[in-house]
Amino acid sequence: MQKKMIGPMAILLIIQFLVMVGFGIVIPILPFFVDKLGGGALSLGIFMSAYSIMQFFFAPLWGKLSDRIGRRPVILIGLSGYGLTFLMFGMVNNLYLLIGIRALSGIVSSATLPTAMAYLSDITEGADRSKGMGMIGAAMGLGMIFGPAIGGWLGHYSFSLPFFVAGGLALLLLPFTWAFLPESLKQQNPALTVSKRPKLTLEVLKHPLFALFAFNFVLNFTMSMFESTFALLAAAKVGFGPRDMGITFAILGIFAVIVQGGLIGPLAKKFGDALLVKAGAVLCAVGLLLIILSANYGNITSLVSSTVVFMVGNSLMVPTSSSLVTKQSSVGQGASLGLFASFASLGRIIGPVAGGALFGLSMELPYVAGSAFLVLIILVAGRKLSAKTSASLV
Repeated sequence: MQKKMIGPMAILLIIQFLVMVGFGIVIPILPFFVDKLGGGALSLGIFMSAYSIMQFFFAPLWGKLSDRIGRRPVILIGLSGYGLTFLMFGMVNNLYLLIGIRALSGIVSSATLPTAMAYLSDITEGADRSKGMGMIGAAMGLGMIFGPAIGGWLGHYSFSLPFFVAGGLALLLLPFTWAFLPESLKQQNPALTVSKRPKLTLEVLKHPLFALFAFNFVLNFTMSMFESTFALLAAAKVGFGPRDMGITFAILGIFAVIVQGGLIGPLAKKFGDALLVKAGAVLCAVGLLLIILSANYGNITSLVSSTVVFMVGNSLMVPTSSSLVTKQSSVGQGASLGLFASFASLGRIIGPVAGGALFGLSMELPYVAGSAFLVLIILVAGRKLSAKTSASLV
């Protein structure tokens, strides 16, 4: 990558790492925290969905704003809001306030990812862009490894402590971002950005990038079904406990970091983003079916290996699909990436609910359905993907 982008790139990677640390830090303590405040399973579900619901609505707005006023101020807004809301988490002792702050956190945190990706698209081209997207994905993967670990360790001493640590780290990063992250958007044209931005309406079905949006929805939908049911499946079939699940997800995180941080750049240069998106979807579909077969045979090694296949496919799809959005957008990359992120949020909203309902009918159903959705999206939308096509947003 170009030397001039190393500084800004480091800041972007740290920001996304911290965001995912904050997302993951609540996982091991949240059930206990909600229970302490008098909530049950329903309250926990509402708390988890509130973040993604707010992301669904607000990510496109932040992306659009970054096209109008620049990437840097929107990233600073998202980072400062993220830090403040996590400090508020640590001070709350009321369940309804907890859910309200979670929703507020979803609103402000949704400013960081699409804007960071838009920033990256401003300073990179070609395979370097795919490599950069992969590095951001790797940073997020590391955040999901360290987040739950930090949350579990600090939560042993106090439920509030993990929130104070995550919020404090974000606010400490703020002055460095202010000082060392220059504006990447060279030209702003407010009149153009208002008239030529994709909007979150039914018109999006006609959008040239809708195939990529649909891929992102299915990717996050199947991932959410996996995340919400795998612990139950593994416990029932092979006797997994919390320690086994922690080890498994640590292994998945390591593979995600290896693929997105080290392999995406060379693979994208050799095969192109579009082919990697489709290959990733195939691997995800195969991995889901292998998970069912391994679980039914009660083979722990095969079960963990199957989840690795699924995660490798996921890790191929995430950065390359994001890269394609930037390459196929002639104007308004921030808004396009915001809308792209909204479809991811929609998948994370619907996925856990659908996964739980299907799991209640049959343990295998979430995985069979997820695999079928992935195959279907390849057949329906796969041919529309092309790394060489520049789509108009008009």
